[in-house]
Amino acid sequence: MAKVSIGVPIYNVAEYLPQCLDSILNQTFKDFEVILVDDGSTDNSFKICQEYVAKDSRFRLIHQENKGLAGARNTIIKNVKTEFISWVDSDDWIEENYLKLLVDTQAKTNADMVTMGHKTYRDDNIYISNYADIFSKYQDSENAIPAKYMIEDLIRFNLMLSGYWGGIDRTSIYKGVFCKEGYNHEDISSKHKLYLRANKIIAIPDMMYVYRIRPESITGQKLSTYKDAKEVIDTFIMSYKEIIYIAELADFNVDMYYKAMFDMLSNNAWYIWRINDEDKDALNKYIEDSLKRINKFRI
Repeated sequence: MAKVSIGVPIYNVAEYLPQCLDSILNQTFKDFEVILVDDGSTDNSFKICQEYVAKDSRFRLIHQENKGLAGARNTIIKNVKTEFISWVDSDDWIEENYLKLLVDTQAKTNADMVTMGHKTYRDDNIYISNYADIFSKYQDSENAIPAKYMIEDLIRFNLMLSGYWGGIDRTSIYKGVFCKEGYNHEDISSKHKLYLRANKIIAIPDMMYVYRIRPESITGQKLSTYKDAKEVIDTFIMSYKEIIYIAELADFNVDMYYKAMFDMLSNNAWYIWRINDEDKDALNKYIEDSLKRINKFRI
């Protein structure tokens, strides 16, 4: 049995899928299997998956009717038999030493979760963030502080609100944890449940995962109307409320989580610029009212 399962949920990404799967094939660490779940694609994605399964026995393919990204992830989780799991979204790609660094770091530290920074690719440009100043405190097992304080610190800088991708996890911590189907950003709150189950979390500042933002993706979708943008805001609020509930149960610093939600809603440039000018005032008013409701709820 392989050491690591790489989960790849797939839906209508024929244009990007070969780059993703080639980057997995080119890994210097070889002891892995790949679980491809084609979630009812209507383009050539399923055919591309079949080609990779035919040329490499480490690739397994599951085809299902469309259940959405959460449903594809849940199918992968149900089929993992290896000790560790890593995730690569089907429009992203990983550098050749990505898995080796994650596996070596886990072996050295005995961590339940190892996460790393990532690069962002958009409009033919690569964008790089500075993870070194923050992650450097958490990459050494001997100096690692309790996971609770690490999570709170990273949340404070919005560095642990991402999805499943960008690391390696011990599969056992997924037992009973699944993504909520029917929603975008389905893995944010469920990943926080994994954090609570991990005895040790290690964060390394290397950026070997490349996260692609494309117009038709969930993150890059074109929010051209007030209604579209409002739905995204509502989804984020729902996800944050779930995270805050988890934080309360774990006796975390809940005020810090609320501040992260306030900052996300207040700093709305990432979706404001996408909508029509006449809708911007209405959307800003909706955000303002949402913040007031949240603050009233807290009191």
